[in-house]
Amino acid sequence: IMAPVSKWTDPIGSDILKQIISRRVPQWPNGLRDYQLENIPRVLAGQNILVFTATGDGKSSFYDIPLLVHKELSENPGLYPPFPVREHPTAIVVTPTKGLADSIV
Repeated sequence: IMAPVSKWTDPIGSDILKQIISRRVPQWPNGLRDYQLENIPRVLAGQNILVFTATGDGKSSFYDIPLLVHKELSENPGLYPPFPVREHPTAIVVTPTKGLADSIV
């Protein structure tokens, strides 16, 4: 019998996300912003989202953090309940200008 797989959109998903951010991104003592914490679990669950915020508000977290989460779960599976994890997670980022691309790489 396989263990049940947890869902990112369940309350435990947000709790695990907070734990991973605390562990992997110690320079963020306050963790994710509310809108990130509300929506990154949707990204991890495979849902599409569209985010409009001001420059510097943390839009890149919507591709950075899911990659970081998959890495943490694959490297430390015993620390967390079972979640769906991609073996080789990949993000594709499309930018309108080279200047913007240079600023996020």
